Order: sequence, then structure tokens, then C-alpha cells
Amino acid sequence: MATLERDILDKVGKYNLSTLEIISYRQDKEESAPKTMDIRGITLTMSLTEDIFSNCLNGSVMVYDTQDVRSMLPLTGLERLAFKFETPGLPGYDMTVENGVPFQIYKVDTIRKDKQNDRGQFYKIYFCSPEMINNQISTVSRAYAGPIENGVKDIFRSDKYLNSKKKLHVEDTATNAKYVIPSLKPFKAINFLSSQCRSGKYNNAGYLFYENSQGFHFRSFESMLAMGGAVARPTRFNYMTQIVQAKDSKKDEVKDIQRRLQTVIHYEFGKQVDAIENIKNGLYANRLVVHDAFNKTIKTHDFNYKDNYEKEFHLESVGDELDNTKGIIPDMQLNDTGKGLYEYPNAKKMVVTETSKVHNDYEFVPTSDTLPKITSQKTGYKNMNMSLLVYGNTLLNCGDVINFTVPVMQPGEEVLPNPYTSGRYVIMAIKHTIAVTTQNHTMVLRCMKDSVRTPYPKETDPLITGKDDINEVNIYNEDIATL
Repeated sequence: MATLERDILDKVGKYNLSTLEIISYRQDKEESAPKTMDIRGITLTMSLTEDIFSNCLNGSVMVYDTQDVRSMLPLTGLERLAFKFETPGLPGYDMTVENGVPFQIYKVDTIRKDKQNDRGQFYKIYFCSPEMINNQISTVSRAYAGPIENGVKDIFRSDKYLNSKKKLHVEDTATNAKYVIPSLKPFKAINFLSSQCRSGKYNNAGYLFYENSQGFHFRSFESMLAMGGAVARPTRFNYMTQIVQAKDSKKDEVKDIQRRLQTVIHYEFGKQVDAIENIKNGLYANRLVVHDAFNKTIKTHDFNYKDNYEKEFHLESVGDELDNTKGIIPDMQLNDTGKGLYEYPNAKKMVVTETSKVHNDYEFVPTSDTLPKITSQKTGYKNMNMSLLVYGNTLLNCGDVINFTVPVMQPGEEVLPNPYTSGRYVIMAIKHTIAVTTQNHTMVLRCMKDSVRTPYPKETDPLITGKDDINEVNIYNEDIATL
């Protein structure tokens, strides 16, 4: 965790908003730069969101306008929003002309008049990364050959497509192939390529493509959990509830400002588990039937959650050890057949057709190496998730790993951590909210975990199968007997 100095950050929720201005598409003849307008003085609230499942940053500004800014600087959807803010003493967001790329204003919401002031009006300005606009005005129709990341880089940098000048963080793939992009929008094309590749260092299949304050990222989910393909990724920040903080308040070495910054204001569990949905969507097991049109063959590939789990890094992996005991389902039998949930691949069946001999000079990436894992992973993202309301901290990004200690909700003075819900979480999304009127910065962290800190107990008791009642009753005869 970063070191916080009292003279730099003396209050939780404090922030620096040094730049918030609209850059017009117009330029005066006698001036060398476009018209700009500082809107910090009329801003009520501002929000900014980054999400590993969304390709671009986006946000909004709520303003209270008493000078009719739109008459002086028309908002047409062609304007930019220069933006710079951070938690004092920590890295943050710099989307200015000098040091970054300003956001693109794309929408102005409903304008409401102030009932208390005839000249006052409320409206919301929406903005996004300019790559989103470039995505809407271009189409990718071409073939790519070689490592998949090369195709992603071309779509990202080319002036025909996204034309981005931002930093791109790339995890090399182990996929060397030929692909045809059939007239897709750039982001959809990149997302398609993301679904076709496998990592060069990790066991995950499929990549994520998203933007945060550090730039764009093209990486596997497992790379968020481990470093260099060898060790578990360190925790970026530690969070506790006020109850747990009170227990630790006697620790003199913990600064008050740091303790408060680590305090969760409010937390809420989302869906923790839905066994029916997990079975239907192939989390525990799935079956892929592949028809090879060239060889005229049909092959079946069964995915087993337990077997695959043992080959991957997870949030609760320690060091370089791949612990196979901390999965999200216990080691138990589903019924009296002696099988676990991961032994029923027919619960989710998929059929695809592929041709293995289209290109002789490039590796063919079998669907069996990617689709079953991706199918399981996508369902796994929806399990064991929660939202945390915390004080603003621009050190954190989506994709970072945090630790959250959840207290056991039980009577008594002793505060114990929940052995299953406590532990490491990966941040899926961050929504920053700046309340200018109260000078307060908060964040909502949407998080998930793919494993438990303490392994679930193994099954030791006999299964409850119910009393046998296998008699078959003829309804007609039963009705006659009751007359």
C-alpha cells in the first residue's frame, strides 16, 4: 500500500480537481487554440467509471448553469472535456491536452429549469474516451496473420480504426493464426480476437480488453491474479468494516488517516451462488461437440471445473502454489450416484463446426482449447461478488486485487472474520463520484472472487437421499377407490 503523508492527504474524501473544462470545436481567427470554458464553478457532481468488461472510460458531469453556457459555447457533440483529478499525493487521471487525451462529449441530457431561480437550469453532460467515437465511425474488414496481439495493436493504432495515442498494455498470446474480421466495429473485432486466444503464460482462455487510468489493457483474467506466470499477485489495498477497524484501533503504528481510508462505508453482497444457473451455463461442467468439416470427424470434449481449477492461479493462491482445495464448490457428492457437480458435462452442451486445414502455414487454435474454459469463466464472474462504498482513492484501478475483511454477523464482543467471504477480491469496476458542493470523493468498487480463503469442509456425513417410495399408482384406480 502506498505511503500517505498527513500534510498531503489530511482528510479522507479529499481530492484535487485541477482541470475540468470544455474545449470547443471552434477557434477564433486571432487565437492559436480552440475556445475553452472552465466549468468547475457550475459543476455539482461528476462521475467516472472504469470496468474490465467495458472497453472505454465513461462518465458524466451534472451542472447548475445560471449563465446559459450553451449560448456562449454551444454543445453539439463535437466538444472535448479536459479533465485532471487525483487523490492528493497519489497518481490519478490526466486527460488534458498537455499530458493526455481529453474525453469526448457525446450527449447532453434533459435540461430542467430551477423552480427557485428563473435563470438557473440543471443538465447532465456525458463523456467518453474518444476511441468510442472512432469505434462508431469505422469498420474492420480484413484478414490478420500471426500472433493475435498484432491484430489488436493494428486495430488500436491504425488511423483507419481506433487511431488511439494512448498507452496499450499487452500480454503476449500463444496464438499464431490467420483470422478474417468480417466487417465488424473495431471494439467488436478486438473482443472477437480476445475470445479466440489463449495466454502464453497462464492456463486461462480468452482475454479482456478494457481501459483504466493507466491506459488500455489486453490481457487474460489470470494475469490479474498472478505475476510473471509464477507467483500470486500482491494485494493492492486492504479494506475493513468499521467493526473490524474498531477491533484494530489499539494499533499505535496505524495512522488515523490511513485507517479511515481503509474503512468500508457500506458493503452489499450481490448474488453469491445460483447452482441452477451455474449448471445451466456450464460453470461446473460442459461438453463441446466439434464437427471438423475438412476431416469429416466429430469429437467430444468434456470440461471439468475441478480438474481445470488445479491448473490455474486463483485469488487465494499463495506464492507460487496452486492450491486445489479452495474452489467455489465443496468436495461433495451431488446425490447417491457418487458424482460431484463437475462430473455432469451434459448439463451444458455446445456444438460447433470448424475446419482445421484452412491454412497450412499457421497454427490452428482448436475451439476445444478456448470455448469450454471461457464458458465456465464467464459464469464464474457472476458468483461471489459484492459492492463496496469507500472513500476516494485514485491509487486503485479496475483489475487490481484488494483484501476485504468481512466480520461474522453474530452476537457478542468478539469480532471474527468470515472464513469464506473474507479475503482477496479483484476489482471488476470502479465508479468515482465527486460531490463538488460537499468537497467529497467516494468510490463504488464492484468486486468478485473465484476462490475462498478457507477451504469448504469436506463431506463426512452420509448423504440424505430420502426414503424410497417407488410405487407406481394408477390415478384412475385411485379415484375409483376413493368413491
